[in-house]
Amino acid sequence: MRTKLILGVAVIAIIFGLYGLAGKLTPQQSSVESSKKETRPVKMYSVWQLKNDTQRAGSVDKTHLRRLKLSEEDAQALNIYDDMLFEYPVGSLYRSSMNVGDILFKTDIVTPNSPDFLDYSLTDGHVPYPLKVSPEAVVGGVIRANSYIDILALTGPVTEASIEVGSSVSARGKAISISPVLMGVKVLRVDQTLIEDASTKKQEVNPDTHLILELNRKQVSVLSVAKQIATLEVHKSVGNYKPAELSADAGDVLPGFKSVIEYRADAITIK
Repeated sequence: MRTKLILGVAVIAIIFGLYGLAGKLTPQQSSVESSKKETRPVKMYSVWQLKNDTQRAGSVDKTHLRRLKLSEEDAQALNIYDDMLFEYPVGSLYRSSMNVGDILFKTDIVTPNSPDFLDYSLTDGHVPYPLKVSPEAVVGGVIRANSYIDILALTGPVTEASIEVGSSVSARGKAISISPVLMGVKVLRVDQTLIEDASTKKQEVNPDTHLILELNRKQVSVLSVAKQIATLEVHKSVGNYKPAELSADAGDVLPGFKSVIEYRADAITIK
């Protein structure tokens, strides 16, 4: 009987001992788990932040932006759930005025291929004017949205009757000149389409390119006439210069060649 009593007391003692040990281990395990949670790295998102105030329809420039990292909590408060270091095409515009410190979203910019781009890029008093040119007629490097161009007219005799009497045979094919029609014209957009070559199965740029220009009413009239009477060339503007620097005739190429002989009364005027 005594043996049973001693055995019962021993079992109870062991049970209480195990219970106490379990109580000591549980806080330690909880502490370890919470420690693991605390050391878990915080997820960060990269976004574009404005370094200065911007105006509606102003050009987006990399100097306006800086890279900012937000914690997951701060980002989700702004409905940001992924990195937003998106690329923006050259010539993109701000959709509205923004303040320094604002986060830039994709929806805050208007790209040159957006349907509403012209609504933002046109200056008051100007209209969009499409000018169809071939790639060979575009001189002076790549022309993009917000580029500035000079439009030159290349003229020459169309028929034999347009050559003055007395001109040499060589002059009949060389009486030609080029002069500027419009200078410093802003390009709003460049429209090009791709076509597939049936023989090579490769896509190539369509020979026809449309430049959407920003012109006032007078410039529209001048260019409309120039299209009918001359072959037009488009040169990328490279700075301020005089119209005379863009003008030339056959005499500049062939020394001694006089392109036009004009008879007036008893005098001869050579131009």
